[in-house]
Amino acid sequence: MKKFIVSILALSCAMNMAVAQNSAEEREALKQEIKNEVVKELKAEVETKQSKAVSFKPYGFIRNYACYDTRECYAVMGETFHIIPLDVMLNEDGSEDLNELQRLTFAAFTTRLGVDIAGPSIGKAASSAKVEADFSGFGSNNTLFRIRQAYVRLAWEKVALTVGQTWHPMVNQVMPTTVGFSPGSPFSPFNRSPQVNVDVNMGENWHFVAAALYQHPNTSVGPNGGTHDYARWNIWPEMYASVKHAGEHFTIGAGVDFLSLMPRRTSVAQREVIAEDGSTSIIPVTVRVNDRVQGVSSELFADYKCGLFNLKGKVVYGENVAHLTMISGFGATSYDEKTGAYEYAPLRSATTWLQALYGKKCQVGLMGGFSQNLGAKKDFISTEDFWVKGAKNTDYMYCVTPSIVYNIKSFALGLEADYTVVGYGDVAINGRSEALRNVANCRICAMVKYSF
Repeated sequence: MKKFIVSILALSCAMNMAVAQNSAEEREALKQEIKNEVVKELKAEVETKQSKAVSFKPYGFIRNYACYDTRECYAVMGETFHIIPLDVMLNEDGSEDLNELQRLTFAAFTTRLGVDIAGPSIGKAASSAKVEADFSGFGSNNTLFRIRQAYVRLAWEKVALTVGQTWHPMVNQVMPTTVGFSPGSPFSPFNRSPQVNVDVNMGENWHFVAAALYQHPNTSVGPNGGTHDYARWNIWPEMYASVKHAGEHFTIGAGVDFLSLMPRRTSVAQREVIAEDGSTSIIPVTVRVNDRVQGVSSELFADYKCGLFNLKGKVVYGENVAHLTMISGFGATSYDEKTGAYEYAPLRSATTWLQALYGKKCQVGLMGGFSQNLGAKKDFISTEDFWVKGAKNTDYMYCVTPSIVYNIKSFALGLEADYTVVGYGDVAINGRSEALRNVANCRICAMVKYSF
């Protein structure tokens, strides 16, 4: 600013001298030169301020859910994140299904707070960040404020780099719009993870996305339950890549994901020990192991929008996709007693969903989903030596989910019926159960939300 003022004073002095000595044309030319200098200095001052400015845009909503279920279900987040109805559990004389139990949940802990931050330019890159949280983390007897998203982003003309916790790219390319807290799970992937994500604009509406991801808070399941240790011990991150075309009305794309896990860092080997008297015995010894289980998953997705109408869907072939909140996992297919080493195979599945939406002030929707358990390529050691998020004995499942949302400015009322059916059978040695019975749940979900 000081430089600007000095420049104006110098030009003013020069103009005063010209008034006394020069012709009218020369004075007019000097006035124009001063004007140009003033405009130039003002633009430079504004650009400097903008390059150093940081703006904050808070957002969020207060949301209350009331959910009624006709059956006991596998659900998380205080029973609001519905996944699948539980299998039949008969009492001692077989006369009653103990899981045929109606229940009601009423909760407000999905209330959300967030801040979008627009920062200064860093070289030729525009910088931004996001922090988003809700109250859906759980302690022993209360809800906890937890991070949903926390990342920084640098955006150049053709490339955007995101570093931090945000949606898994298999989720946010195309995602269902639902009233319930679980957006299409387990038919649609659901996951937020720390990651390094690169989005390249290849021109003509084509984009290439590549990401390296770590597991937290959504994790795989294994011998120690659900934990991020399997990814942490593995060292190498989960890898994802996709190509999509995003036009004015139609988006289509395909992606592939590679996940490698280390299920155990130690194991038990059987060692032969020779005693002083020459006799031999076998004793168990704890040893280090470096066995891995790998899974390659792929997706096709599409999204069509025209006026108030929206049709979207996705097809997923998944291998060990439990970390995406899908019914999946992996198991041990062999064990070497001498070395303690295991071999593993992922559970495979084919899943699809499709949703149609219409309206803005009053939006109606209908979603359908189907998933088929394909089992593993090899038999497991036993029915105890494989680990699944959800249930080990599912064959197929499907859902039909109609919904309606009425929006009045910042206020929204929603009602949704989620009818989910699971085909359960006996636990199979390769994880591929044959359905013997259908088990259904109807979840009625009412929502009141105020956004700001």
